[in-house]
Amino acid sequence: MNNLLSKDNLTVFTTAPTGLGHIRVMDALRDGLPDNINVEELGIKNINAAKIHRLGSILPVLQKITEFYQTNPLVEKIVAGIFKTYHHIHSREIVNKLKGLRKKYPDTKKWLIVSTHFAFAHEIEYVKHKLEKQLNLQIFLFVVMTDDSPQRVWVINNADIIFSPSEKTSLTIHSMLNSESQTKVVTISFPVSPRLTQKLDKNEFDRLSKQFEPSSSEPLHIEIPISGAAVQLNFLSKLIEALRNENYKFTVVGQDSIYTKMFFGKLRNNPNVQLAIGANAKQTVNYYESLFYQPFRPGVEITKPSEQAFKSILKPTERGGVILLLTNPVGRQEKDNLNFLLRHDLVPDQKHQEKLFSILLTNHILTNNELSYWTYRASHWRGIRLPNDPADAARYIINLKKSGILLSMLSYVSHKKKELTSDGVKQIWQEIDAFLGKF
Repeated sequence: MNNLLSKDNLTVFTTAPTGLGHIRVMDALRDGLPDNINVEELGIKNINAAKIHRLGSILPVLQKITEFYQTNPLVEKIVAGIFKTYHHIHSREIVNKLKGLRKKYPDTKKWLIVSTHFAFAHEIEYVKHKLEKQLNLQIFLFVVMTDDSPQRVWVINNADIIFSPSEKTSLTIHSMLNSESQTKVVTISFPVSPRLTQKLDKNEFDRLSKQFEPSSSEPLHIEIPISGAAVQLNFLSKLIEALRNENYKFTVVGQDSIYTKMFFGKLRNNPNVQLAIGANAKQTVNYYESLFYQPFRPGVEITKPSEQAFKSILKPTERGGVILLLTNPVGRQEKDNLNFLLRHDLVPDQKHQEKLFSILLTNHILTNNELSYWTYRASHWRGIRLPNDPADAARYIINLKKSGILLSMLSYVSHKKKELTSDGVKQIWQEIDAFLGKF
């Protein structure tokens, strides 16, 4: 990758703390680069953006408004146009930050700006050519989508490449570009940190397996990442409490804030819970990743179908390949992510999911034939959705383990599909390297 790793280059990541997903993806991409290249990060301390995201996620009225304009094509087009114009008008801050970087890196000739959030991407596309002249360098803009959700806010007409996690989304994004746009839309497997793709050794996997065995005394270790918007806390609190007397251990990871303080305070009284509380978004993401290097590695993750759901492309034999138990999606992008999982048979379809609910939430005793069928089906899944009621969800988790269905998911038979490989980070950097070779 000589083009990418040239000393003439500066790689600039731009993102925003609207949820932790954009930062996780940025960190995953950074993990795929060597330590000796020039890298800078912009935007992760945008407190106002985080507050707006939080309000839009927890207030029912704002949720409905957001989903309305995200799902009505005409309204979405109008709102996306307003959003784009707003960021064009308010691009002074990013211009000043980039001018500051020029003073720090006066000898660099090419800047590779990688945006994992669309806000800064809109601003950079607007000032890109002007800045190139002012700073006497070439600027390349690469946009990495953090959800499999083809929304118009991700349409950056002056980007060099937009990376999308599925062919379906790539086609939709491409169709919304201006007819004169030269932007490439490239499908890559969703970028998961290379640190999480490391293979577990035999001893690590054997110990992991014991957590899932129905008759084992080893507790099942469940980790729960709290979203940046701190939603579904009431559900999670009741679910953890309902499992208090069972053989489960929890690690809850989240950011310290006024929204999470009471939640974390309550969990401190539960002996089955350990907390990893970050002072900021960046530290929280680092705490989360470090969980997978513990001797008692989590076997299960309870999460929304956010960008976290794309750990489903990992195998259980890989460091980050936890079994996913999914709560309800919040917002269009998470519904789209769930659809990605359904399209690729990574979670049960609606028919199988409803049947599982009816079996595992009742006193139904599985026959040998039924058990064989469900354990076979489970070996093709990486996740399962949870019931809406926390008490039901607790009983459901208990019976998933007792039945051996969770254990069967450790024998996951991977799907041979381009979109489900675990080297998405490598794919992105290879694509960028090839693109730079043309200049």
